Amino acid sequence: MSDSNGPLCPKCRRRIAAWRLDHCVYCGQVFPEGLRDGFAEPEALKWVERPSIPPEAARQLEMMKVIPFEKENRSRSLVLAATFLSVPIFGAVFFLLYSLVRRYSPSSALLVLIGGAGFLVYLVWLLAKKR
Repeated sequence: MSDSNGPLCPKCRRRIAAWRLDHCVYCGQVFPEGLRDGFAEPEALKWVERPSIPPEAARQLEMMKVIPFEKENRSRSLVLAATFLSVPIFGAVFFLLYSLVRRYSPSSALLVLIGGAGFLVYLVWLLAKKR
């Protein structure tokens, strides 16, 4: 067997695909000791000299390690509190509007009730989404 072909799996007879693993990636057979002896490591796995990082990019990478990207939760909690408080307020407003419209037009009162319920469901959905 020549050096360019590489060793074969003893079970499935395929060329070793993952050189550094101790088993075949195709069939799972564990390789016996010394299977790779006499074969050179593939060129693709050898060390490649990479160009150095420019100083500006290195400084930016270093800053990414130091500066946290997470925002404070204070503004988020303020929005949650406002949304949570608005649900009963809008519920009371829609109930009062329903009571007022029911006196003059019972059929329109049903539309106010449905619209108010839809709006309250939307507010609760926003509250659940923010959490």
